[in-house]
Amino acid sequence: MRLTIFFFLLANLVLVSQNQCADIPSIAIDSLNNLDSNSKTLYFKILKDSNHYAFSFKGGFDFVEIYFDSCASENMKLDSNGMVIPTEKMINSGVCYCKSCIERYSKISTKNDVFVKIRNPVNVRVVKYKKESSQNVLWYQKKLKRGDKIRLENILFFGGEARFRPVSYRDLNRLYFVLEENPYLTIEIQGHVNSPRKKNSKKNQDLSEARAKAVSNYLIKKGIKSNRLTSVGFGNTQMVYPNTRSEYEMQFNRRVEILVK
Repeated sequence: MRLTIFFFLLANLVLVSQNQCADIPSIAIDSLNNLDSNSKTLYFKILKDSNHYAFSFKGGFDFVEIYFDSCASENMKLDSNGMVIPTEKMINSGVCYCKSCIERYSKISTKNDVFVKIRNPVNVRVVKYKKESSQNVLWYQKKLKRGDKIRLENILFFGGEARFRPVSYRDLNRLYFVLEENPYLTIEIQGHVNSPRKKNSKKNQDLSEARAKAVSNYLIKKGIKSNRLTSVGFGNTQMVYPNTRSEYEMQFNRRVEILVK
């Protein structure tokens, strides 16, 4: 009897939630710009948009709550700069949700309808991001498949070392997020060194392997399982600039590439 009552109450809650979602006004993205209201809170549904794949809010409000799939689903909160306010769950997971780390986490997808709640809206501005052609999509935005090869030009090393230059961490984190979001992917990390006009040596070979291993170790420390990663070194046999004399070009010889297995 108690079980029957429980399921009856649960069914009623689902029906109420569905009715509430149906009653929420629907608007297009273009209707959001310069949104003013005397209400402290506005709640509406933004319809999916075939011309834009994402948008973000700027200024003019205390905060925005975003609900995906349903008006009663788990929400994501943005501050007045359009940045994600991390929940305790996000913080404990160790995942970075700030725009300076991974830009896409500050964008709101329009592939499906999105429920939005704005607190104290005044002169709300919206930035729209056009759907990009496949040739303009960056490597970390693509759906990667077996055989794809990625040259990570921004994962760079100090000369003669397997130590990352500071500029490297942004792409290292992007690679981590791609693997985290696509648990079916396995990759081979390929290390390279700069040693123009010389034959490959054991020192070059060992250094290229150490650089590939450095990337692998970074990903494993972030939580990627080691059985999804292999690492190899190519010494100086595949330099981008085999005859370079400039430091600018040399740093691109000291690189890693990713092969999707």
